[in-house]
Amino acid sequence: MISQKIYLRYNRTMKFRNRMFYFACILLATISLLSCDTTEETLNIESTVVASINEAFDNIPTPTPIILATYTPLPTYTPFPTYTPTIIPTITPTYTPLPTYTPLPTYTPLPTYTPFPSPTPTPIVKVSTMLDKIKNSVVKIQTNSKKGSGVVIRENGIVITNYHVIAGGNFITVTFHNGATKSGTLIASDIPRDIAIISLFGEGYEHLALGESQIPEIGDSVYALGYPLRGNYTVTAGIMSSTVTLSKGPYKYIQTDASLNPGNSGGPLVDEYGNLIGINTSRMETSEGRPVQGVGYALLVKEQEDYINGLIK
Repeated sequence: MISQKIYLRYNRTMKFRNRMFYFACILLATISLLSCDTTEETLNIESTVVASINEAFDNIPTPTPIILATYTPLPTYTPFPTYTPTIIPTITPTYTPLPTYTPLPTYTPLPTYTPFPSPTPTPIVKVSTMLDKIKNSVVKIQTNSKKGSGVVIRENGIVITNYHVIAGGNFITVTFHNGATKSGTLIASDIPRDIAIISLFGEGYEHLALGESQIPEIGDSVYALGYPLRGNYTVTAGIMSSTVTLSKGPYKYIQTDASLNPGNSGGPLVDEYGNLIGINTSRMETSEGRPVQGVGYALLVKEQEDYINGLIK
């Protein structure tokens, strides 16, 4: 850059000298034209001009180059360091295993629908039909001083009644619904329980067997059968009111509001299916001096079955 400046300065000086030279030539030519008619003067003038021009040229100073500044070389090129590429680490993806396949449960077909068997409905038996069927098992019992009712409990003619019905009698007559009569023989009795066992001659009697009944529940319908009052066959209906014990002993009795009248003693108390559940025994007539209605008692047969069977043997 410094060498370029020196060159430009020198170039301007040379251009100035050349212009002065041209100017001198032109001036000389002009003078020559103006003085063409005088040869000697012309020659003198020309000599004078030439001498003046030469002197002028000689007096032009030789251009001295001007060193504006000491050349300072450019600094040695220092190459940039070799580019070392940054190695990008290889990304190794973390392997996440897929979840273990859980197989679907084996299809189990639904079991074939098996309809529940329809319960066999218990046939509804009309009470009148039931009572008509068992009426030949109910008997009238008479002695020479008393009368009451009883029930046949075995086909071989075993009859059960209350002990107070036959107590003190010299003979026992048993009459059936159809009017047939049989002579009875007392074979066993139990005064605390107020029961007596009578045997009839013969076989094939219609009867109400022991062991075919269950203890009824409070509110169940019950029916009292017998030959009360004038001795005609009658049926009275009621419900089981409760089970109680009486002053006679620790034996259980069914309390019912079915009407029990004189002559019903010893007769059967049956449930709505005609099963023997009690032996009609007594009724309450007064309590603390006041009359009472609708309170009768029947010995609970279910709890006396074993005892009664023992008496018969």
